[in-house]
Amino acid sequence: MAKGFGIAGLIAALVAFGVPVFGLYVSWLAAVLAAIAALAGDRVFATTTPIIAITNTLFFSPLALATFASESEGGSNVLLYVTIIVFAAPFIAMILNAMGKGAVGKASS
Repeated sequence: MAKGFGIAGLIAALVAFGVPVFGLYVSWLAAVLAAIAALAGDRVFATTTPIIAITNTLFFSPLALATFASESEGGSNVLLYVTIIVFAAPFIAMILNAMGKGAVGKASS
């Protein structure tokens, strides 16, 4: 289950490069899938997926950059904060899984 969610997140992160307007939301979906994979115990895909999604958002998504820039000029920074939280979620999930809390897909004994 962990590798399945991890691979699905990686594919979504790669597909986000080709989606012109909704690429940010596809990157968010990829990060959420990576967080689920991290809670299930995956480390490789849960690490690479948000890194690829962050790279896509910061360097290859001009719409997201324009939105972040216009929000920092005086508007609400909600979209920026949500983006930071979503991209940090897989790493937080890996820490929670390493501590034994919030594990998904493990049979309880």
